Amino acid sequence: MLAAIAALLLSAAPPCGLPPLAGPPPWASGEQLEMDLGLLGAIRVGEVLFAVERPPERGGPVPVVARVRNTTRFGPVRRLAAVGLSWLDPVTLRPERYREESDEDGRRRTSDARLSPPAAEVVVVSTDRTARGERRYARRGDVLDPLAAIYYLRAARLAPGSGFCFDLLANGKYWRVTGKVAARTAPIEVPWGRFEALRLEATARRADGTGKDRPLWLWLGTDRARLPLAAATEVDLGPVAVRLTGVRSAGAPR
Repeated sequence: MLAAIAALLLSAAPPCGLPPLAGPPPWASGEQLEMDLGLLGAIRVGEVLFAVERPPERGGPVPVVARVRNTTRFGPVRRLAAVGLSWLDPVTLRPERYREESDEDGRRRTSDARLSPPAAEVVVVSTDRTARGERRYARRGDVLDPLAAIYYLRAARLAPGSGFCFDLLANGKYWRVTGKVAARTAPIEVPWGRFEALRLEATARRADGTGKDRPLWLWLGTDRARLPLAAATEVDLGPVAVRLTGVRSAGAPR
């Protein structure tokens, strides 16, 4: 009986986590990606600019930033401007710190979390106008933010059909993400062109057990640049998606 139990434990699937890195990142300082922001599958409501910035010191964390603004009314919001900033370890590509700032019709909010060195809890400090708060979340595994997730997965070894999971810090909240890589690649057409793509499908669940599960999709090009071609999820207003419209880095396709 004991031998059978030991054999079962040894044959069990390894714990879920992030896929390993495949090698050096397929992106570098100076890369800028332009995307449009759509609501309900068809309505273009804004734009997003992703950028990899130069580390302030040699060997230091790599800043990656996303800037979002609306070009038309976004549900009840007339004016939206938001910035997400992640500082990535240059070797592991895990985030050391993540900060969000937003301005919705004059309502200013921020959230900030320092993720390095890893601790048992993730502490998120937030402000809403003049109010300040702090929340603590139990850390279950690797912690990423939306920017770190995109740039890490671009550099990861993504085997068709393989699974992955991680904790996600986004929009001042803490999520558990579980997903998989599609079994085969497929073509996708975005404003920047037509590409063969890997599709990643995932579900995000709030760590505190509140709210609804959020589906997540990410399409990555299969070429050397591993460009993020499109991403989609659902928010309270409905389905939202971003699609690649331009690349400003040297050596990118097209």
